[in-house]
Amino acid sequence: MLLDFQRLMLPRDEADGEPPPEGKPAPAPSAMGGSGSETEAVSAFRHAQAGLINELLEHIHAQPPVFFEELVIDVLLAAGYGARRRDLAQRLGRSGDGGIDGLIAQDELGLDLIYIQAKRLRPGNVVPVSDVRDFVGSLDAHHAVKGTFVTTSHFSPSTVSFCEQVSRRVVLIDGKRLAELMIRYNIGVTVVESYQIKRIDAGYFDPASARRIPAMISASSQPRK
Repeated sequence: MLLDFQRLMLPRDEADGEPPPEGKPAPAPSAMGGSGSETEAVSAFRHAQAGLINELLEHIHAQPPVFFEELVIDVLLAAGYGARRRDLAQRLGRSGDGGIDGLIAQDELGLDLIYIQAKRLRPGNVVPVSDVRDFVGSLDAHHAVKGTFVTTSHFSPSTVSFCEQVSRRVVLIDGKRLAELMIRYNIGVTVVESYQIKRIDAGYFDPASARRIPAMISASSQPRK
């Protein structure tokens, strides 16, 4: 099933700030010295995550512009758009592209298209609202209803407000969010070590559920015929 296009606009869920769910289990809170040590572990993870985000953005800037356009397509495909099929994605970045650097078809007939603008800027620079306005104009020219503007920098509040008012559905992805998506879908990164943090399954210890255990024991103790 294709993901809802609005997913990229949702606030970062708590899973983005937690260690990956798969891998070797982390020590139980009691073995870690209590909730204080657990908080320190989470804090250390978030610190490492922030450092990795900065490293990713530095590596992106070290590559040629065409690399960034391909990268954006890779991230969107990994997120489930275009059914993760490379043949449904196309890079268009070239002179006279009208502000469109790529597109992804949500179906084989191309009836539902997502248009992409990829703008690589150094951290600290703000994407001008005029650039986003021109991108929306390009969507109008293509009779498109969905667009994603991705940058390595960030957007001003006025740009965000502008996109909320236009009739076209435009998703803005800044550098930090882009790097978080790369980490989530393992693009440009590799897993070194991961942990599982487990908790009690209250349902297992519910009296109604516990009654099935004697029944199972009784059934297994019946002599075979």
